Amino acid sequence: MLVAKLNDQFINAFDACQGKNYCCPACGEHLVLKQGQSKIAHFAHQVNSGCVLREGESYEHLLGKQQIFEWARKKGWQAELEVYIPQLEQRADVLLRIGGQRIVIEFQCSPLSLTALQKRTFGYQSIGIKCYWFLGSPYKRKLNQRQTQKFVQIVNRQYTIIFWDIKAKIFRLVKLAIKEKPLSLKGVTRDYRILHRLSLLQEINPCVKKFTGGLPVICHQKIWGIQVTNHPEIYWRCLVVKRLNEIPLFTSFSLNSWLYLLKEVGLTEWVKFPCLPSSRIINDYLKVFTKQLLKSGIIMMDGQTIILIRHPSYHRSLMNQYQEIQRLIQ
Repeated sequence: MLVAKLNDQFINAFDACQGKNYCCPACGEHLVLKQGQSKIAHFAHQVNSGCVLREGESYEHLLGKQQIFEWARKKGWQAELEVYIPQLEQRADVLLRIGGQRIVIEFQCSPLSLTALQKRTFGYQSIGIKCYWFLGSPYKRKLNQRQTQKFVQIVNRQYTIIFWDIKAKIFRLVKLAIKEKPLSLKGVTRDYRILHRLSLLQEINPCVKKFTGGLPVICHQKIWGIQVTNHPEIYWRCLVVKRLNEIPLFTSFSLNSWLYLLKEVGLTEWVKFPCLPSSRIINDYLKVFTKQLLKSGIIMMDGQTIILIRHPSYHRSLMNQYQEIQRLIQ
């Protein structure tokens, strides 16, 4: 902890001195001031404390919080460090007040489960506080992994992951985008290896285990940038192809009913993004997928109406499929 109470006043560990009776702002228990040349000044609970705020914090986390607090004050914003919020029973790393809006900055260095991220983010939202997550260096090394991408937020209308650099004392923005991935024979071969591994899992839809020959090309026309499906994307695309082949040709859909249909295919497949508006990123992904179906001649658009005009067709053999893909990429 970086903030304690002394005589009903809040004091920062950087400004504290030994020999005082510091106590926890949340539980009122006595706190020990820890200082040294090789550690960040901070307060700690006694070993047997049951306080909800008793947790070990890394050097990077303690230093980063202090730096973010000082950075915010230099910006001219009203900033408070380590503010305990009783109704949520949690402590905000930095609380800002900007133009009447309360904003929390959470600096996350250690692993955080999706459930905990949802609880903390939705908790702030429920009491009218906007929350931004700044990530530490451990996440920087895992940028393309789901444990980092679950922190995707919208900054300046773009999907963004925010990092705080304790060496430079600045934040860095990493922009992410949902875009089409070029079709390649190497990618197709990888897809079949993935499907073979998935076919050994019990929870996988039997339709993925039964196909013979070559899959429709639309199965391999991937979208990259942000991983939105729990299993590899090829699995969800196989489920979509199966569903489209069950629908009579020339069936029409409004845009909303079309997106709903695609979302319902493999409903449990969708990754949750707690820091984004509900379904925002999934809808963007499905709109890019819809454009791919248009280019493939599987659907057409008449104004805002989508019409299924061709069923995705399987190939007689893998060789036949590879030959078609070779023509498409030349």
